[in-house]
Formats: sequence, C-alpha cells, structure tokens
Amino acid sequence: MHIPDGYLDLPIAGILYILSLVVLGYSIYRLRDEKFTPLFGIVAAAIFAAQMLNWPIPGGTSAHFVGGALAGILLGPYAGSLAMAVVLTIQCLVFADGGITALGANVWNMAVINVFLGYYAYRAFERFGKSAASFIAGWIGITLAAIFAGIEIGLSTSFGYGLSVTVPVMGLWHGILGIVEGTITAGVVSYIASSRPDILEEKAAPGKTALAVIAAMIVVSPLFAYAAELVGYSEPLENAAEMLGLSENPIYEGLLPDYTVPGIDPYTGTLIAGIVGTVIVLALGYVMARYARTT
Repeated sequence: MHIPDGYLDLPIAGILYILSLVVLGYSIYRLRDEKFTPLFGIVAAAIFAAQMLNWPIPGGTSAHFVGGALAGILLGPYAGSLAMAVVLTIQCLVFADGGITALGANVWNMAVINVFLGYYAYRAFERFGKSAASFIAGWIGITLAAIFAGIEIGLSTSFGYGLSVTVPVMGLWHGILGIVEGTITAGVVSYIASSRPDILEEKAAPGKTALAVIAAMIVVSPLFAYAAELVGYSEPLENAAEMLGLSENPIYEGLLPDYTVPGIDPYTGTLIAGIVGTVIVLALGYVMARYARTT
C-alpha cells in the first residue's frame, strides 16, 4: 500500500502532506500531558519487523501486515498514529519503501485512516469481545486505508486511470487481504488480553518476550522474502500498476533500497536491513519517550 513516487501529482501530494502534519501535530498536542512508555517504541519496532514478513499469496502476489489498527488499540489513536508515522518515515528515507513525494499520502492512509478508524471500530465493537472487535478493526482499518489510496491515485493526473479503476482494485485486493490483517490483529490482542491485560488497560511496558518476538521476526524475514519471491514478490498496488502498464518514477533510491544492502547477497541484505531498521525505530521510540519524560 506504500504509494511510490510518480503516482501522485504535486497538488494532491502537497494537500496530503498538510493533512497528515495537521493530524500528527494535533496528536502531539493531545498527548502533551501524557508520558510515553517503552511500549511506544516496542509497538513501532514490532510493526516495522512484522512488515518485513511478506506472506506469499496464491495467484502471484504477496502481502504483509500493516498494523495501524493494532497500534491504535495498544497505544491509543494519537500515540498510535505517531508510532506508525515513525515507521513509515524510516521505511521511506532509509529503504525507499514509498516515495518521498507520497510520504504525506502514505502517512495519511496508514498512520491516520488505518489507526483512527481501526481504533474507533475496535471501541464500537468491543462489547462483542476483544477478539471479534480487534478482527473487525484490523479489517476495516486496512480496507479503508486502501480505498483512500485508490481515491488519491484515481484523482491524480499522474496515474492515468480514474476512480472507477483505482478504487475497486485497491478496495477488492485489500478487502481480501484484510482477513489476514484482522486475524493477526485479533490474535495479538487476544494473547495480550489473556497474558498481560495491563498492557491494554494501562499501556504498561512489555517484558523481554516482546523483544524476543521482534528479533525472531527479523531473523526469519529472509525466508519470507524468498517465499514471496516465488509468487512474484509484489503488493496489490504494484500488481495493479503492472496490469495497467504504469511504472514508478523514483526520485530517491534509499540508503538500503528495497531492504537490501548493495553488493551482498539479497537475503543477507534483508536480514541486515531488518536489524538496522528495527534499531533505528527502537532508538527513535526511546528518544521520544525520554524527551516526553523530561518535558
């Protein structure tokens, strides 16, 4: 769902930058009297690591967990949007995952729409149980985020195809993939609710198990990269662009492009890239939490 450079014209990209900055600024304002806990950095790092796992889907595509609804459920919508914004910014600037011109749009879709609508869907359905509510939240969050992405590229004169094409393609693909998103979200929330309810209720810091899970996801990420390559290693947006005969127009290649290290084996590079990205996200989370405690 990461929109690359070349898909959005500058007016749309600029408007989405402004909207995203307004929401993130308001989130910071709403959190001015709250203190970040280590949970903030752990959730951001876990979502980054989970997005490294590209699940092969029969039919020639692959999918990865987005995690916006989960961030909202665990951190609340304001801190959750900031955590997702950190992940998306690192993905863009370090790995060129999502274009620089489209960063505002990607933040809007995955750190605003996904997080806030996922969070409020969870609250609306929580009376039916945390597992059901978190599944619905995960599905709604990613599906509506994808529909917004379809609207944005459909309105853009740079993409070349209108809303009648882009919205159904993005909505249908991600409506199906949302089942996986909802299932993972429900599984994580249900596990936390049964084993560490204080995390959900008080935003308590997780234990060493969380770090072990993050490390495990990074270690196995090259295996997922290999498996996803077997079915084409492309996301729905990339598949749609290929079917329509469109190509990206990157203006920045990234320090570790496409989660690899130039000059070395791509799977080893994936492992190194995962470690680097996770460390950066954890460090930023620590800095933000430390700054919040001193202000």
